[in-house]
Amino acid sequence: MVRDQMIALLQDEYEARRVKNLAAYEERVDAVCTKCKGLEKLLNERRTMMMSGIRNAFYPEQKNEGANASMANALQELSVKISALLKQCGLEPSALDPIYTCEICRDEGYVYDPSRRMCACFEAELNRRMLRELGLGGEQTFENFDPEIFSGDAPSPVSQRQMMKRNRDVCEIYADAFPDTEFFDMLFTGQSGLGKTYLMHAVAHRVTERGYHVIYISAFKLLETMRKAYFSNNSGLLDELINVPLLLIDDLGTEPLMENITVTQLFNLLNERQNKERHTVISTNLDDELKTRYTERITSRWLDESRCKTLKFIGDDVRPTLKKKTL
Repeated sequence: MVRDQMIALLQDEYEARRVKNLAAYEERVDAVCTKCKGLEKLLNERRTMMMSGIRNAFYPEQKNEGANASMANALQELSVKISALLKQCGLEPSALDPIYTCEICRDEGYVYDPSRRMCACFEAELNRRMLRELGLGGEQTFENFDPEIFSGDAPSPVSQRQMMKRNRDVCEIYADAFPDTEFFDMLFTGQSGLGKTYLMHAVAHRVTERGYHVIYISAFKLLETMRKAYFSNNSGLLDELINVPLLLIDDLGTEPLMENITVTQLFNLLNERQNKERHTVISTNLDDELKTRYTERITSRWLDESRCKTLKFIGDDVRPTLKKKTL
């Protein structure tokens, strides 16, 4: 489900919420009116007066400042009488307050201050659903990143821990700046268990939280989608992958090589995305084998430093360390 579809579905849910809360409010008002004799009459008088004021504001028969002032005074007097009657019946003035799940947007999902924007409640729920759609949990984030699980020994110019801190910083800057990033694409290279997938998830979380549409997909699932598009002669199956603002492809190189599909379709996908100036992040266990597997035509784009940032992941597999920590 794409972001726009999720927004539309969520808007329908907010509408249903408003209807439910309005029904609950009307039931509560009826109960209060039953308890407080004469309250219903006062409420009807106030409602009629307010509607009259609204009509006069839009369709004034004549400009009459005195009438407006007297109406405000009359409304104030009615409100005082209503409050007094509620108090007499042992009720607080809040007994007649409307019922909202979110007091800020009043269950509209949007606020106007002055421009229209998503309320925090709506945005948080949308982001939660987007992350669920991506298949991402809530653990692999920049906030939860722990550099201490990586080795601090430095047999090379930098230790694994230093390299991972640097990679984390590059990825976080990229996610926070999106879409106005220093470079459009990133390529993560290194063996399994070094944190490539973790940082891809962290980027996906942060960019999604900032309100952008993201697709996270394994290389194997990507091949399946490209295969379906090829054999059904339906390029429309790739439209979302081509147009999504950020596409993250994990474990490139683990998918089968299918003649006329894997390399050709992958090139077409990446070429279309670059032409549209879309952002792409790819992780792979391959290094020198990239050019052999995917040809110079594709890898030259990944090695273009003006377009793509390559992050190398070094050191030992940290998965055994993680398992020990959870025991």
